[in-house]
Amino acid sequence: MDFKVKQDTYNPLLKRKEVSIEVDHESQGTPSRLDLRKAVASKYNTKTDNVYVIDVETRTGTQNALCSIEVYDDAETARQTVPKYIQTRNLPPEERKKVMEQEAKKEELKPKPEKPKAGKPAPEAKPQKPAEQAKEAKPKAEAKPPSEAPKKGKEGEAK
Repeated sequence: MDFKVKQDTYNPLLKRKEVSIEVDHESQGTPSRLDLRKAVASKYNTKTDNVYVIDVETRTGTQNALCSIEVYDDAETARQTVPKYIQTRNLPPEERKKVMEQEAKKEELKPKPEKPKAGKPAPEAKPQKPAEQAKEAKPKAEAKPPSEAPKKGKEGEAK
């Protein structure tokens, strides 16, 4: 697996290098995130805990992948900045399963919201009878007889 650095910028605010690389993987499948982390960590002389693969994209029919990788100055800053789902994606498969199982257990242990008791139902608005609806309906505006209708033109304005 050979790779070329396409772009390398340092972000001082987040204390990380934002690296874009192109990986040539002829006669192999797309490299795993774990392999990419190890290769980039060795190139930048840092620990794999400081390297996170954000995205790996292999175009159809090609033998190279474009990768977005973040290399942090220290592991603590990385844990605080990188979203939890990306941290989970960058773990080895065995550890990833353990983390997923722990999260599932946490979901089971959360107290579920209590349902209202089945004793007495809450008072609901009663539907109105058709006769009451007819009384509440607004009466239609009565049409004026044609003799009282305003006249158009100069004659109507003179009055």
